[in-house]
Amino acid sequence: MELSPELLRKLEALAKIRLSPEEEALLLADLKGILEFVDALPQVEEAGEEEAQGRLREDEPLPSLGQEEALQVAPEAEEGLFRVPKVLE
Repeated sequence: MELSPELLRKLEALAKIRLSPEEEALLLADLKGILEFVDALPQVEEAGEEEAQGRLREDEPLPSLGQEEALQVAPEAEEGLFRVPKVLE
């Protein structure tokens, strides 16, 4: 898929946003990078496991916040859960 200014206008309309020329340039560059990455995925799947391991990092668990710590920084919490504004009616 080729990204064009026309496609960007369609995405703006669908997302109901308006981008400045600077934002458009940044978004186009980001989207091109994302599409290049996605296009490369089938090559990784076809490659042998050894070759793919050379391109991917090991999955290592990292420390994370506990529930209590996370809720302390939440704007709103209720009964041990994050409280968020209603989105759908």
